[in-house]
Amino acid sequence: MTGANPESEKIASYPLFDWLRFVLASVVVLAHAQILPPGPINGGLAVDVFFALSGWLIGGILLRTQRVELPRFFFNRATRIWIPYLAAVILLYTIAAMREGIDIHWFKYLFYDATFTHNLFTIFPAAAQEMPLRGSGNQFWSIAVEEQFYLFAPIIMFLVPAGKQIWPWLVVAVVCLMLGTHAAPIALGVIAAILQRDIGDWHITASARLALLIAAIASLSSLFLWPAASFSAALRSLFAISTVLLLAVEGKRYATAVFAGGISFPLYLNHWLPLAFVHGATKNYFPVSPIVETMIAYAGAVAFSAVAYIVIDRQVLARRQQWYSRALAIRLATIAYATMAIGIIGGLLIAWR
Repeated sequence: MTGANPESEKIASYPLFDWLRFVLASVVVLAHAQILPPGPINGGLAVDVFFALSGWLIGGILLRTQRVELPRFFFNRATRIWIPYLAAVILLYTIAAMREGIDIHWFKYLFYDATFTHNLFTIFPAAAQEMPLRGSGNQFWSIAVEEQFYLFAPIIMFLVPAGKQIWPWLVVAVVCLMLGTHAAPIALGVIAAILQRDIGDWHITASARLALLIAAIASLSSLFLWPAASFSAALRSLFAISTVLLLAVEGKRYATAVFAGGISFPLYLNHWLPLAFVHGATKNYFPVSPIVETMIAYAGAVAFSAVAYIVIDRQVLARRQQWYSRALAIRLATIAYATMAIGIIGGLLIAWR
């Protein structure tokens, strides 16, 4: 089957989001390189903004999706996420097996990562010693959260009464905040998308933009003052959704920005490898200052991710419309739910053993 991807018509073009993705992935890289100064601007906050962005975009797509179109939704999520993610998982666990060997922990965390349940069963600080390559793939937890959103959001929207209205997502946001998870920004992103559907582009009015700017500055300032407060998750969520809505301005996307946004996913997934390689090389062969090491490692991570994007991600995006069939999409959706169920059951059995 060929032709335009019908999902592209369900969401507006937001050029600033391309650069936002790249900046957020870069913050995660620099955080893992331990180069960021103390404060709330860290990898966790960057992921919260990623989640709010996902809620706004994917929530917006689902709000405009009919039940009969759900196979296409699952197909697009599976091809966009699974293929680059599978490549990253294979790379990580292959190198871990070669360097450290294979033990029970190798299988355990591979199971969690393969079933998108990393965030549900990984317990720190024990996991820091158990995970392959000293936790080099710990960022995979957020991919698990994203996948869970892709699977459970359609259930809420199509099976829960008024699932495409605000109140069920307010409940989700409150529950996530009470549980201390990072998923609340996703729910806030969906709520913002619902408001846009119902009342239009409210977020681009002058008064709304001023309010969003104040909210972003106030929440970030509060995180500086009270980083460990019980309400810090709410502050992070407020900053995340405020940032996304401030940048949600429609316009033309340009090739350079699209490329930068495109490499953000492989950069997020695979930055550990260039960081580890450069650290080993500078430690053993040509010592340099930490700042220079980080600059070299970051440049290497961007270059590696650019190659991965060209070889994997861009090829998938160019060809997935040709691969699509409704039968294949339904099979992928079935696999997705079955995989998650296996992961949850298996994770509980591992926890109880």
